[in-house]
Amino acid sequence: MRLFLGKFSNNYPEQIEKKYYAAGDKGSSWYGDVKPGDYVFASYEGKIIGLWKAREYAKMKNIVNPKDEGVLLFDEIKTFNDVSVSNDFTRYKHFIHDLNLVNKVTKSVKGLGFIPIKTTNNCPQPEEIEFNSNNCINIYIALEEMKLDYKEGDIRVTINDIEEMRITSIERYINESFILYDELNNLYEERNREDGKFTIRELNNYALEDNAPNKRKFLLTLIEELEKNGFMKVSNPIRLYDNLLVGRKRSGSMNNISLNNVEKQEGFVDESLEDSKQYEEIASLLNFNPNLILYGPPGTGKTYATQRIIDAYEKKYFNDKSSYKLAELESRVKAITFHQSYSYEEFIEGIRPVLGNDSENIGYRLENGIFKEHSINAEKELIKKKDNYEYVDMINSESEIWKVSLGGRNENTIYDECIKNNDIAVDYNIGDVRDYSQEEIMELLEKDKKFVKKPILHSNTINAIANEMTNGDIIMVYDGPRTVRMIGVVNGDYRYDSSRTSYKHRRSVKWFKDLKYPIDIYKYNGNVKLTLKTIYPLTRMEIPDIVKIVSENSIENQSVKDKHEIKPYYIIIDEINRGNISKIFGELITLIEQDKRGVFRSVLPYSKKEFTVPSNLYIIGTMNTADRSIASIDTALRRRFTFVEIEPDSNIILESDNSKVNDNIDLAKLMDALNNKILEKYDRDHRIGHSYFMGIESLNNLFQTWYFKILPLLGEYFYNDIDTLTSIVGKSFYDRYGNIKYFSLAKKENGLSEFEEKLLEIYKVKNNG
Repeated sequence: MRLFLGKFSNNYPEQIEKKYYAAGDKGSSWYGDVKPGDYVFASYEGKIIGLWKAREYAKMKNIVNPKDEGVLLFDEIKTFNDVSVSNDFTRYKHFIHDLNLVNKVTKSVKGLGFIPIKTTNNCPQPEEIEFNSNNCINIYIALEEMKLDYKEGDIRVTINDIEEMRITSIERYINESFILYDELNNLYEERNREDGKFTIRELNNYALEDNAPNKRKFLLTLIEELEKNGFMKVSNPIRLYDNLLVGRKRSGSMNNISLNNVEKQEGFVDESLEDSKQYEEIASLLNFNPNLILYGPPGTGKTYATQRIIDAYEKKYFNDKSSYKLAELESRVKAITFHQSYSYEEFIEGIRPVLGNDSENIGYRLENGIFKEHSINAEKELIKKKDNYEYVDMINSESEIWKVSLGGRNENTIYDECIKNNDIAVDYNIGDVRDYSQEEIMELLEKDKKFVKKPILHSNTINAIANEMTNGDIIMVYDGPRTVRMIGVVNGDYRYDSSRTSYKHRRSVKWFKDLKYPIDIYKYNGNVKLTLKTIYPLTRMEIPDIVKIVSENSIENQSVKDKHEIKPYYIIIDEINRGNISKIFGELITLIEQDKRGVFRSVLPYSKKEFTVPSNLYIIGTMNTADRSIASIDTALRRRFTFVEIEPDSNIILESDNSKVNDNIDLAKLMDALNNKILEKYDRDHRIGHSYFMGIESLNNLFQTWYFKILPLLGEYFYNDIDTLTSIVGKSFYDRYGNIKYFSLAKKENGLSEFEEKLLEIYKVKNNG
């Protein structure tokens, strides 16, 4: 008897209706070695919907793979109702908890649609398997001395004591006694071999360090329950594995992701891989309009959706090996939150006060806002060519622009040598000044009679090449008062070449050699002529000026391949409707339109510089409709954005690892019942999002969520309207004056607490007959 769990995509209900799985011809990895005659528990939308038996591999036209008709056909043996994969299936008492059952059945595994399930020797025949409460085991994390009402097959993770909280064993209750559970113990040993076994308290501290908030919430709840009750009942083995048995899993921290290695360690499942078709569909809208707003009630995961949309766009339209995490690591994603006082000066540009070096005097300077900075970083992508990808990537909005003279007047020897060797150089015979400050450089110069007349001028030159220049800075080589004869990008640290007789102070530079030189930069430099000073910053110029100069003077146009190297940039604007859009965007509200990008330019009021929004910058906003209806949004904004509604989705709760609390409260049904009543009494904009019901680890967590999140939210919606409030949550939770009534968590004889009973009344229909 061979059993599998089959994962059927939510996006293709036809596979469920017609009982097939489309992954091409027999032998595809997606089938996971399923053979005709094998039994498959069909998983769809987080539930086991039926037991199927593989009939044969065949050819059939299908919507999943229109170009490949290979499918696996099934016969339906029986159906199931309301069987959760995470909470019911994984706790079946005759299933063995290996990596497949505690991890892969609910995580998407690349290239695998069917997960083998191991069973005990006394497992019933597939047709006889039922996932009722009698057949589902309990999972406890408990102190050894705790006397609980264990039943056959229950799992206990034993903890040594309250102070240290170290796992001593993982056991299974068989024939009225505990024995070592080899499968889970071996998995625990394997996952913690490298780092060693941490205590629960240590794991909690590391979860904070590793930026793993969900894991930390689980561990904090566990510590609280152990200290209070001596045990915690875990909703399913997936929660146990992900948050405790796996040990310290560092994948949550961005510090541990590199551009060359973003894969998980071998043996781990990539938890970010899940059915992303819905996000791909939304991502495709960015090609139609680069401005997108996700709107919906609070708690629907709009901010999370922005990350998934970016991830889908990166993979489908830029590079299939890219991801949201890589884009973020490359600083191609910026996130901000609008609020009532957010201004044009913060978003585009403005004059800001700055404290002087003496920390007493205040000066003022022009600073770019986050949108302008990100636009600059995105725009530089538009000058990429096959021979400059690497060093164009080094340019950013903070890059300085330097005028540099190479050699003496009417003398080309040094210039030719520097261009050939990809260098800039200055000639001061004072030795290596690496790690010297400008004051120390000046002291060296004052010892040489040649430089004693203008020591500050000369020290500025040496200090610029040794200390002030950074990788990504722009070099403009002097040709005449208005023109430059070469432009380059600094791509190396200061070095002192002692093997040369002169011009020993050097930096590496990559040159834009395929431009039409000389180039007149007079207008870009604020109509100011260049001087003969060896090195100085061109403070009137900005990176967009360089982009325009390079674009307009390029000998060859970008090839199709070059355009594929242009990286997309993204700016996420959370709570976009909370800001004054007209005030914040100003004249740029026109420039963000798709057909205006890179074509229309506006002169900014502070810098007096021309500005355009590049075509490869995508704006994704989120909007909480409980704060402000979409109907009230400014017409100018609505016309320029595509709007996508993100609704509360109980399937997301069902597909999560903890859709039930204490085996009694079905969180998906509770949310749906509340939202149906809100729709009847109010509107769709004020429904409750699914994120309010996610990550609830215990009955106490649910108690806190209900009384301190959900009820206050409803109280805000229906302020002073007690009749409407009680029609939604029932009369039990409020007295006649609108005061909240709190119910006990203590278990009664029927196995339920008073709090659970009152929640069940909200969504369970009473049987009157």
